[in-house]
Amino acid sequence: MTTQAPRMQWMDFLRGLAVLLVVVLHANSQNIAGASVEWWAEVNRYLTPFRMPLLMFMSGMLLHRSLAKPLPLYVWGKAAAIAWPLLVWLCLYGFFVRGGIGVPNLLEWQFHRDYLWFLMSLLLCYSAATAFKPLVTRFPSGHVWAYLGLFLAMIGTYVSTTAVHGGLMGSTFWYGAFFFLGAWATPHVDRWIQVHWAVILPLATGVAFLAHLGVDDRSLRIGSAAAAAISVTGIFVVIWLAPRLRRGGAVQFVEWCGRSSVVVYVAHFPIIVLLRDHIFSAVGLTAGLQVFLMTLISLFLTVLLVWARPWTPWLYVMPQHQRVAAKLR
Repeated sequence: MTTQAPRMQWMDFLRGLAVLLVVVLHANSQNIAGASVEWWAEVNRYLTPFRMPLLMFMSGMLLHRSLAKPLPLYVWGKAAAIAWPLLVWLCLYGFFVRGGIGVPNLLEWQFHRDYLWFLMSLLLCYSAATAFKPLVTRFPSGHVWAYLGLFLAMIGTYVSTTAVHGGLMGSTFWYGAFFFLGAWATPHVDRWIQVHWAVILPLATGVAFLAHLGVDDRSLRIGSAAAAAISVTGIFVVIWLAPRLRRGGAVQFVEWCGRSSVVVYVAHFPIIVLLRDHIFSAVGLTAGLQVFLMTLISLFLTVLLVWARPWTPWLYVMPQHQRVAAKLR
């Protein structure tokens, strides 16, 4: 019990860090927030190899716990906790931002443009993972290496062909690959965390330098074997660092956000777009001031929804899901 709690804390921290960085990214987007500052855009490009790959990786680390459940309970859990908020926020986003909730329009928006692709990709990854359930039963440890093979196959497919580029398919092949890498890494993480700092230092230095080069070179951020290697190295560096952070107020706050990462993710984008259309579009601000205020206000409102989650659970998980889960058990 004493070893599991700290592990979950650092996992929550990294999940919270990644999803909060997504909010910061979108608050400085010309297309989304209505204004952008170049130096801050450069910082965001520096973080591109790590932000979404880390979020997918941390989701993949929970796969073993999910697959340990009976298949009906496993499927119901994903329907209640991923498919439900996806549908709810598709409708909310369509109604408040797009001005309608027609199904054809929803499919067009989400498969090609907007932000809920992440939940769709997660559903696809969890669906694909059902094929591993028989392997989990027959080969409790050996099946883990199949996840590494799937990671390599998905990255290799993306790099070698343009057939899977763009839209939901491209996002799933690239970012979803890190989901399966997280599943592969789960049994090995405890040993990795004990590695001596002398191993981590050159890795951290190298990945920081390459990420800096990637600010001006998109091929080092996404879509290439080099970009994948940079992402993987960066993820393992921060996994080594995270358990060593002193759990002060700031770290605990990020952990708290990480425990409700779905709230942060689904809520932040509509908040930013609504602020852009109804507040900032009517006020003549410099780009720098608008980005600063947009970041602060969108973070505040998103965190406010995290705080309000106990009173609005139906926005993020299907009502009565626990009763159905109890029957399935």
